[in-house]
Amino acid sequence: LAGGSRGEGRAWISAKLGAPLTKLFSFGSIFDTCNGSDCASCLGDGGHCRWCPATQSCHDEGSMLDSCDIPINSKGQCWGQTCAYQVGEMLNHRADDAKQWVEQTMETQALPLEPFPTYSPGVTGMFDLATGVHLTEASQGSPVTDYTIAAIADWGAGTCAAKVVGELAAKEQPDMSIHMGDVYFVATVEQYQTNILGMPKNAHQQGVAFPKGKTITFLQMGNHELISGCKGLYTAGFSYTGQQTTYAVWQTDNWRFVSLDTGRLCYPTVEGVRNVEGGETDAPMPAEVVDWLNNTVKLGDPSDKRGIVLLSHHQPYDAFAVAYKGTAMQLNNILPPGKQVLWLFGHNHALALYTKMQLTGTDFVMYPRLIGIGGFPNILQTPKTTEAIVAYDKRVYQEIPDDDGFSQAIGFNGYVKIGVSGNKLEVSYITAACEGGDCENGYSSTESTAVAFEAFTADLSTGNVNQTWMYIGDELTQVNKPQDEVSSVSCLPQSAFIGYNTSLNHYD
Repeated sequence: LAGGSRGEGRAWISAKLGAPLTKLFSFGSIFDTCNGSDCASCLGDGGHCRWCPATQSCHDEGSMLDSCDIPINSKGQCWGQTCAYQVGEMLNHRADDAKQWVEQTMETQALPLEPFPTYSPGVTGMFDLATGVHLTEASQGSPVTDYTIAAIADWGAGTCAAKVVGELAAKEQPDMSIHMGDVYFVATVEQYQTNILGMPKNAHQQGVAFPKGKTITFLQMGNHELISGCKGLYTAGFSYTGQQTTYAVWQTDNWRFVSLDTGRLCYPTVEGVRNVEGGETDAPMPAEVVDWLNNTVKLGDPSDKRGIVLLSHHQPYDAFAVAYKGTAMQLNNILPPGKQVLWLFGHNHALALYTKMQLTGTDFVMYPRLIGIGGFPNILQTPKTTEAIVAYDKRVYQEIPDDDGFSQAIGFNGYVKIGVSGNKLEVSYITAACEGGDCENGYSSTESTAVAFEAFTADLSTGNVNQTWMYIGDELTQVNKPQDEVSSVSCLPQSAFIGYNTSLNHYD
């Protein structure tokens, strides 16, 4: 493995040789010297002890008696042992984690690809936001006041971190809740059952249920759903929410909230088989969605001056990683020139608030908001460029050991609360808070932190969406002073990502 790191070598051994031999390479044995009766006491016995939450047992690192492929290896993870998955299971720099990601991807990417679902005859995919009732005309939508939307991206990890974020969002008593894609590891039916529907994984590990809105609950398509052929979302997911497909619009007399499907075409696919290792596409929308936006929703109607809020899994702009412009370029052929939109998205596991911008090659203006911090452990990243960042969250929540002498710093999880009243939106960015102020105790189930707050107004005379920053907390790192002028930005060139392995994007 010339040029590879030690971690990459161990990951290769894991992937090629399988779990039993991996344990031998970790210098495990069939004899245990660890005997802690609970997670904390187990890990207090020394650096070589590991806790298996599935069996509630303590073992030596690499022990052949340990039935957990990826046991808990730090006290800071003990608080989350009762949930279906652990934070440490998701971090692919750890050898056994990388093996699990590779195995599940290889096993499921050749499963049959489910047919793309569209609306049944007579159903438009347009709904009244206030009531959830089906609309027949694009111009329809009733007034709303004090209406709450909970938007959560990259939440479906089945961890107790996701559980806390879901419970905090549920306490907002949202009228609508939307998950903006990705159930881990590869969005199988079983993983939807534990990570979205809340079914228990085993006798010791409970499932995590996505918080339902009082009127509307919706699950969007992410890249992980495509890996396993979409069956988890289309069967288990849709049964949970009652939705028919992955795209929809909810309307008021002032606003249109549009769910876009950027996941269905995000991997190269030949005769239904996804080539996840072959890299990614630019994540365009299916032709059926483009046709729906043009001819049913009439999103390009210049006489419709309502404000537009776009919700997608993939990011049209990213200061940290590669962006996906496929959907933005399609929208450029739909939206009226100069139209201003608020665009919320995930995929990259970070919280970043960007300046008002117009992407090179497009005629519309957007307020981009990266909110991919729902439940997956977000490994902290350094921006590749800061020209368009207003603020981002680089706080360290915990350091998770890799079992190779290194550790990974992960950030805080959270969600977005959108308040809708007339022509105004109030958008709050909220993260979980540490229990008792000590992050080694995990997240508090009752406390949270509002790290930023902004307001938007839809101008029905011009069709513009006007924004005002109300609050940016000290928790966030502020980079550029908020300003009103529009900046024209290009997506980062590929040369900016020398050393960035795009084949690992499916782990996002």
